[in-house]
Amino acid sequence: MSDVPGENLPEPWFAERSGVVLLYRINRRPLPEPSLFAHQPELFMDHLVEVLQFGVPEVTGRRNKREWRLGNREITPDEDALFGQIGWVRTDYRAADHYNEAEMRWEDIVEGREVSARAPFVIDGGSRILGVLQHPSFAPTTVAKVFENLLRRGEEAREAASTEWSVEPILDEQDFLSWLRSVDSVQRIMMVAKLPNPDALPEFEPVWDRMQQRKARLLKEIMEAANVEVGLQDLEEDAQVRAFLAMGTNAFGYVVADGRRGRHDTRYDQRERSAHERTDELPSNWMQVLGIMLGMIRDRRRQ
Repeated sequence: MSDVPGENLPEPWFAERSGVVLLYRINRRPLPEPSLFAHQPELFMDHLVEVLQFGVPEVTGRRNKREWRLGNREITPDEDALFGQIGWVRTDYRAADHYNEAEMRWEDIVEGREVSARAPFVIDGGSRILGVLQHPSFAPTTVAKVFENLLRRGEEAREAASTEWSVEPILDEQDFLSWLRSVDSVQRIMMVAKLPNPDALPEFEPVWDRMQQRKARLLKEIMEAANVEVGLQDLEEDAQVRAFLAMGTNAFGYVVADGRRGRHDTRYDQRERSAHERTDELPSNWMQVLGIMLGMIRDRRRQ
């Protein structure tokens, strides 16, 4: 057996496999009532590097708690992207047999065993897109919450907080439209729009115009079918719906819809079905994988 540290280590879980990269957008909005001394750094990456907490635990779960941490921070030479790894640790307990030498008897004991998982992530400064290679144990909503909480805690640690950070799933519009066309009836749809940062795009109208006129930070619209058998009609042709979807596609909101397919209820929840990209077979080198993920995100940014 070799005594060289690191030799004969198992390959990463993603090696020689295709993968799924979960996509989110990191948004920063001014606090409703900031301190007079609050100042938001002009450049997104400067602000991100200042507040995104590495090495600080973030606990999720009630019964089976997981302690998440970010590590392995690297900033690219162009200073427009940040690499890292996100992972969790949990201690599991199990019954075991133990022989007591002094009393010459077998005893029942409880042993603790640490289990963990980690994956690479990349944040592209130009698009503010966060990409996380999805480990089988990672729930998309949990990943978003961990990053969001770490950013908000880092902001609160500044001398004067200026910003409300959020990590929001990007709507895969084609995925939603495919779901919409696959159901027999849509019984209910809830669409939420949040104040964009910093500017609105033309396709956000008329939702954005209405938010501007009413000085709203958030707009929520709910439609329920008058007849559950017939369902809501012509949603794809509705200008208001298209504007909400455009905001969801840019991670400035989300959509939740309930429908019927045959005899079964079905739900579409953007927060649990964030847009993603699929990779080809991945190498075993962490930095090479991060480079692939960044290239994928930047290709999306140029589209």
